[in-house]
Amino acid sequence: MPLLGALIRLLGARTRWLVGITLLTVLLAVLGLIGWGATIEDTAANALNPVQRVFRQAGEPISNLLNDLDNFGRLDSENRALRSRVEQLEAENARLREEQIQVRARQALLEVQAETDAVTLTAYVTTRDLTGLRTIIGIDRGSNDGLRVGLPVLAAGGTLIGQVIDVRPHTAFVRLITDPDSAIRVFHQPSRSEVVATGDTLGNLEVRIPWTSEVELGHIFVTSGLDGEVPQGLPVGRVSAAEGTVQDAFRHVVLEPIAPLGQLEQVLIQLTIPPPELGILEPEVSAAGGG
Repeated sequence: MPLLGALIRLLGARTRWLVGITLLTVLLAVLGLIGWGATIEDTAANALNPVQRVFRQAGEPISNLLNDLDNFGRLDSENRALRSRVEQLEAENARLREEQIQVRARQALLEVQAETDAVTLTAYVTTRDLTGLRTIIGIDRGSNDGLRVGLPVLAAGGTLIGQVIDVRPHTAFVRLITDPDSAIRVFHQPSRSEVVATGDTLGNLEVRIPWTSEVELGHIFVTSGLDGEVPQGLPVGRVSAAEGTVQDAFRHVVLEPIAPLGQLEQVLIQLTIPPPELGILEPEVSAAGGG
């Protein structure tokens, strides 16, 4: 043994480590052959189990955190994809709704076209005065389409909304009936009294009508057609207020436009004016003839 110890001291540190590993390997092999290897492994395993359990328990929070981070990243990616899809669907639904609205508006104008003998042309509203000082709109039709100053412009349902006041080759401007500079000759439908309806600054029309006309709330005023520029019988406004007393010769009447002038998107321009309908005068003519 002294000789072995002296020999080991003469060897270098690396050589001693290799010799030690070799001897340990041989020793374990011999113990395995005589049946002691399993006992040593079990003893070592039992001794190390608490250590392994401590390390495993200490590592579980880190492992869970890493798993949670991975799951969070995946969920965040899925949420972004879902949000993007929802935005796409909402945009698509809005586009489809807008197309349906435009189709219904165009269909309403086409129905007016089918009911009139006049030559008409549809147009889109392209500009609108948002200052509130004037009620003028621009449309995408012009002189190249046959437009000229003075032509009447209608909304869905055939109601008068204004007249063309300026024409360019591809565009035109329409003064709405509520503009302060607008003046339309109209009939009080029940009494047939003809008056001039002018625009005011509040988005309505005003007329002064003889007290004998017996105007009531809800009565309708229509175009008289006697100016040669606007056809007869187009609805213009509905009585929303009437002021005056029996001592007054005339009553001040406020008309609310029948068409929603603030929501116009498509309009109908009437290119030709059919002759006025004289049927409304037949009962009076017959009565006069019979007298």
